[in-house]
Amino acid sequence: MTEKQIEKIKLAIKKNRATLSAEKRKFGGFFDNSGRRYYISDLYMKIADYKGAITYKKWFDKNFPDDIGNSLLSLNWSIAYFELGKIAEAKIYTIDTAFQNIYLHDLLIGKEVKRIGMYEHGHDMLDVAKSIIKDYKKIVTQTYLEWLTIFMDTDEYKEPINKYIELSKLLKDENNKDKWIELLDQIRELEDRNKNRKK
Repeated sequence: MTEKQIEKIKLAIKKNRATLSAEKRKFGGFFDNSGRRYYISDLYMKIADYKGAITYKKWFDKNFPDDIGNSLLSLNWSIAYFELGKIAEAKIYTIDTAFQNIYLHDLLIGKEVKRIGMYEHGHDMLDVAKSIIKDYKKIVTQTYLEWLTIFMDTDEYKEPINKYIELSKLLKDENNKDKWIELLDQIRELEDRNKNRKK
């Protein structure tokens, strides 16, 4: 990437952040229907500004505390934390990425991926992962992929992910409303437990 291209992306970051700030000043809150708040994170990653990405994450968390995010946002955070040497945080957001899209990591490291018969919240997660993987292979570093491959083979990664898959499979086939809600609560508890781990 040329210096001119980097400067263009930095300008896009400033403009998008200014638009969000102006929106909050005018309306007292955000009505970000276009997903600008996610796009800004992607821009930081395109220029490998990991410190800027995490500084932005802190602003994001403060201003969008109820935002559940998405797989790309979690992947951005995990890569940025890893590249800054904050491995505990990288692990948390790596697991969260898998909760958001179970197929993304395998595609990133080049493993063969088969569709899992599980509940996917109204989305075809494998198709979503395949549609975005090309762009994300451009921003991940080889050192991150090597670390990810090793981490994915640990119990620390496999235990919560296997539990998530198990619960999501049960959820897919559950017709009893009360049991369905109970399973969904267990999934949310699993997600919350991961995010609330000591960093």
